[in-house]
Amino acid sequence: MNRAVMAFAVLVLDSELSSAAPQELTRCVAGQQVIDKEGRSGVIVADDNKLCQVKYADGQIYDWIFWNLRPRAPAAEPAVVTPDASVPDRTGTPPSTTAPPALTILRPSSSRTLVYRADRRGHFSLTATVNGAPTRFVVDTGASLVALTLDDARAAGIGRSELIFNQVTQTANGRVRFASVMLREVRVEQLSIENVPAAVIENLDQSLLGMSFLKRLKSFEMREGALTISW
Repeated sequence: MNRAVMAFAVLVLDSELSSAAPQELTRCVAGQQVIDKEGRSGVIVADDNKLCQVKYADGQIYDWIFWNLRPRAPAAEPAVVTPDASVPDRTGTPPSTTAPPALTILRPSSSRTLVYRADRRGHFSLTATVNGAPTRFVVDTGASLVALTLDDARAAGIGRSELIFNQVTQTANGRVRFASVMLREVRVEQLSIENVPAAVIENLDQSLLGMSFLKRLKSFEMREGALTISW
């Protein structure tokens, strides 16, 4: 075999190996079998923007950002071994044709999980600490950033003189100005996330726990009046 043919064969083999490697998802597709970052297999049952709702064998459903999932390769067909009729069974016992029962392994539930109940309006409220200061939040998956009121920012050690309100965003109450900040730490009970991008918004009357915090979690789920977060 000449060098050109050998080089082409190596190129084809490398291409086949690359295409066989599992890739991260580019979007959520209901019905697709996937594997999460923890190595658990499940199936996407619904999607909400960039969030894939994945159902597992134990019936639990968790929300995942799509780039934390990869497609599950189809299971290989098991090899079928046919007994050789030319070899006698010395025990006199006919070979069994019953396959052994499938083994199901359920992962134990993680202790790194918090659950909150919705209030009468259907909102999820919780108390966190921002840079060590207690702060009351409403969870808002529609907010791309954690948003702080001026008072909550001041309590977290962010002075008005440090804020530059040079950006504008659209809210339900119209266009408002905000200042970008980086929070040293946001802690919810035993869960702690550092270096969280946030916005301090003028005339905001309630701080919001947005996606710059939520997307750093392993998963979160809003279902049947309960918010479950895991990390």
